[in-house]
Amino acid sequence: AIPPGHYWSPDGGLVCFYNPEWLRNDNYAPWEDPEHNVTDDEIREAFSKAVQKRMMSDVEYGFFLSGGVDSCVVSHDLLPLWRAERNAIGDDRPIPTYTVGMENSPDVMAAKAMVEALGGAKHVEHHIRSFTPDEVFDLIPKIVYHMETYEAELIRSAIPNWLLAERAARDVKM
Repeated sequence: AIPPGHYWSPDGGLVCFYNPEWLRNDNYAPWEDPEHNVTDDEIREAFSKAVQKRMMSDVEYGFFLSGGVDSCVVSHDLLPLWRAERNAIGDDRPIPTYTVGMENSPDVMAAKAMVEALGGAKHVEHHIRSFTPDEVFDLIPKIVYHMETYEAELIRSAIPNWLLAERAARDVKM
């Protein structure tokens, strides 16, 4: 077996190209080091930079807003960055967001609440892709065909993602 961070070639044999401390030291735990301090502001700044980095695109893009904690936190940071980016080019349209779920499901209701918390339709053009159980059952053969698996958990998660991506693709490329 080839260990992590290595490759094999006929000329050089087994070559190590990546050997960070956390890979070679089973006791690596920087969070237990009293000298390893990170402030809340540093975490917020790194998070915002990560969100902004993913906004770089030469095509129109939108945001999948599930209503869960992760997407709500990202949308909270994303919206002011979107506004600044759009204002710089004289474009004041709201950011397109996309949610999928059965009508009035907890995720859909949480996403609607987040849209309101972000300022409503003035700032967010929210699209909800509702589906019915019959629609899901009809989609299963197509999902199995494209996923090339019968694994229930993969199929279960692929169905709403399929519907969500299909809806978003009408408006945005990314």
